[in-house]
Amino acid sequence: MTDNVQTDETDQAEQGDAPADNAPGTDEQATSGEQPQGEEPEGGEELEAEPPFEAAEGESPAELDAGPPAVNPVRDRLLLPIALPLLSMLAVFLYVVNLSRVFLASGENTSVLVGTIVTVAILAGGAAISASPRLRSSTLVMVLAGFIVVILSAGLLSLGPSEEKKAAGGGFKQPAGPPVATLEVDALPSLSFQAKEFSVPAGVIQINYNDLGGTHTLTFSDPKLSGFQLAVPQGPKTGKVDLKPGTYTIFCTIPGHRAAGMQATVTAG
Repeated sequence: MTDNVQTDETDQAEQGDAPADNAPGTDEQATSGEQPQGEEPEGGEELEAEPPFEAAEGESPAELDAGPPAVNPVRDRLLLPIALPLLSMLAVFLYVVNLSRVFLASGENTSVLVGTIVTVAILAGGAAISASPRLRSSTLVMVLAGFIVVILSAGLLSLGPSEEKKAAGGGFKQPAGPPVATLEVDALPSLSFQAKEFSVPAGVIQINYNDLGGTHTLTFSDPKLSGFQLAVPQGPKTGKVDLKPGTYTIFCTIPGHRAAGMQATVTAG
């Protein structure tokens, strides 16, 4: 009977030890966080795979792996610091010179319109560039180069019209031969001549311009005689003209003098 009791106790001890053999496996699964096969994550959630890395626009994975470009000490530290300021000053100089030619050739009224158009174009271009922060450097360089080419072309086209025009009478030549009469004209400090009307015979007339005070000139309003001009006190104070029969007007070209009454008529006949 004693043997039977010991046998039963041995069997119970073996049965109680059997679940303990499986405990380490359960603990390993809890530690590693693995789930038994065939079971889904709690709550029905599925793990999403991370998307692959995408390179930025305009860049390739090879460029990213290559790292930053190598530094050229001659170009980056010597040529660019010197060349960029010089090229900038040259561009500004060409812009100012050629734009000035356009203003001179366009006249007083049109130059205002041209200046307005250029100003609006610069403001619009600056606004467009600032609104496109991802604008490529090559595109920006092409736009600026095109603007400079347009200004240079306009300046070259207006080179002739922008030059100072010589007076129409610059080639006036005094008539040859002795004068048939002499006309004395006094320049008074009261901004007038000594008379309002003068009479001379037709033909070659010598005019003497007498300085009685102030700075004055004497010229004819007739386009055929527009090159003839006397001046006091600097001169010339005498000259000859060939007057056909008719009436001529002489006046002082100093601003405000003619409006003040410094003009007269000369009748030849």
